[in-house]
Amino acid sequence: MKDEFTNRLGAFRTTLDFLHATTNRPKWDGQPPLRFTARVAEGVTAVAALAEFCQQQGAVIKGAALDKAREEKELEDAAFMLGQAVVECCRGLGNEADAARCAFSKSAWQGMRNATLLANAREVIRIAGVLLAGADADKATECGIIAATVAACKKGADDYQAVISLPQQAIAGRKATTGQMRDRFNTVEAIFVSLDGLVEQFTDKTFVAAYHAARTIRDLGHGPGAEPTPPAPPP
Repeated sequence: MKDEFTNRLGAFRTTLDFLHATTNRPKWDGQPPLRFTARVAEGVTAVAALAEFCQQQGAVIKGAALDKAREEKELEDAAFMLGQAVVECCRGLGNEADAARCAFSKSAWQGMRNATLLANAREVIRIAGVLLAGADADKATECGIIAATVAACKKGADDYQAVISLPQQAIAGRKATTGQMRDRFNTVEAIFVSLDGLVEQFTDKTFVAAYHAARTIRDLGHGPGAEPTPPAPPP
């Protein structure tokens, strides 16, 4: 979520926390103007719904990234194991060219990303399949190249291919919902703007000034810095 929205949501929450503090609530709850009490209740419900919406938007991207990371690790492990068996078999047959195509260390597999990982894994699977189907299938089996292992690696490659672009898709989807998010924030903001006007009717001007200070949107997205000066209390 953009810093702008994070900061605005923080300001909404800070204001509600201020109003519901034990020392502050008696100053407004059920006190005239009663419209203030009603609008605070609306604000509580609206902010809770807004926070849930924001969390869901973030979860979509996080979930896609986790899915990709899981499938990536499974493919790395499967390709490394099958690749080592292929290398052993190919070298035993004097086929150094195919051995070199599969001779990646575990760290090398882990360093590959996206299309590179997928292409190298597919090459290991291809060579393993050729060995199993050829005249030296018995030697391939002796080295640990069996149909089940090849199938497991192929499934890992297929599963990874299915999720490889999910994080990018999720980010694109989030961009498409930015306008919707802004509209939702503005709807909630309208409630607090209403409170900004109504709060002026309370006679405790110290409370009123503190309310406005709580309403200040602070930039919390880029680390510590000078906070804006709270607006002066109205005369």
